[in-house]
Amino acid sequence: MRSKGTQIRGLFSLILTLLICISLPAVALSEAPPKEIKVGLIFGLTGAASPVGPVQLDGAKLAIDEINAAGGLDWGGKKIPVTYVVKDDETKPDVAIRRFRELINEEKVHVIVGQTFASITAALNKQVKRYPIAYFPVNVVALKMFSKEEMAPTTFAVHGCAYSAGYASAAYIINKLKLKKIVFFGPAYAFGQDQWRGAKDAFKKYGIKAEYLESPVGTTDYTSYLTKIMAMKPDIVMLAHWGTDAINVLKQAYETGLKKKTKIWFNWMTNVFGSGVPPEALENVYSLMSWYYDLSGFPDKEIVEQGRAFAEKFSRVYGYPPDPYSAMAYIGTKEALRGISLAQSTDPFKIAKAIMSNPTFDSMKGKGVWRKDHQPIFKYNAFVVVGKKASERKGKWDLVRVIDAYTGEDYLPPLESLGY
Repeated sequence: MRSKGTQIRGLFSLILTLLICISLPAVALSEAPPKEIKVGLIFGLTGAASPVGPVQLDGAKLAIDEINAAGGLDWGGKKIPVTYVVKDDETKPDVAIRRFRELINEEKVHVIVGQTFASITAALNKQVKRYPIAYFPVNVVALKMFSKEEMAPTTFAVHGCAYSAGYASAAYIINKLKLKKIVFFGPAYAFGQDQWRGAKDAFKKYGIKAEYLESPVGTTDYTSYLTKIMAMKPDIVMLAHWGTDAINVLKQAYETGLKKKTKIWFNWMTNVFGSGVPPEALENVYSLMSWYYDLSGFPDKEIVEQGRAFAEKFSRVYGYPPDPYSAMAYIGTKEALRGISLAQSTDPFKIAKAIMSNPTFDSMKGKGVWRKDHQPIFKYNAFVVVGKKASERKGKWDLVRVIDAYTGEDYLPPLESLGY
């Protein structure tokens, strides 16, 4: 018969063996870090998006360069270098889909960041459903894409949707400017129509009846519309155009004399648009901006300092101050790489899970938190600005002064309206 000591030793040996066996699958399944993290950057560098795509690209590259300057991406205590491949979607959905597949199949990228036009983001989001990859669009995208049935599980859109620009603009005009006779003038494409959806919700909430005008796609001369608005004698007109349309409508609002007859609110301003019109056309025009490089006078000193530091760093590298779209591309790229670091994996579903398990992140707009629909709410969702007089400006890019910020959960569409 075996002694009691022998039996105990045998039992201990068996337990140890079982523990080793249990641990082996976990070791076998742990993902070894790659030699490099490869990011695909795809923007509208030519075509209709070309005024904005290059400034987005610069923001994304700066985020990657910063991580590499710090030694690389953290992966379980190791530092992994980050490289990138740049593609031009030419502002064409069919070209974008080809570039997307090239990045996945030929370049073997681990994550894709990009887009300048909402229609292209929507097309690529559908591709992500078929060919899963971590995808971080950094432009303002269509409201419909955030619905539960449309949003790919591995897509995260840091810049949100145009609904928010329309809602926040209308709410601010009503509650802060105390104006009630409002005309909304937008284009007949998703960017403008989604803004109108947001504005309508704000008008309904606050009991305001506004007038709506829409210009067809391809319109370049807005004179007839602006003349009609002038005859309506509104307290303020909201403009919801994008790209070259934005520059044209701002110029013509000044040239037709509409600007002398009523206040102008341009829903979603960028440095590119503001610098594309004469100073007189932008003077005293109210706008929302997702961020602005000069927050001087804004009461949150920490946010002012963070913005100043980022703007100086960006300007040293590229020779011009960051556009709001540069900043959002920078934030989106940082979030894509944070997701990989959190997951310690390049598996898109593990990246998505890691982000939603750790949804809070830092930014020049204050803390951001990802929602279920994969768009974030920020401490400062957008900044309210007013165009400077020509005599106040100090250089080409000194366009506006920040007077306020839009905060609160109502900036984003209700989750219930998106099927959550």
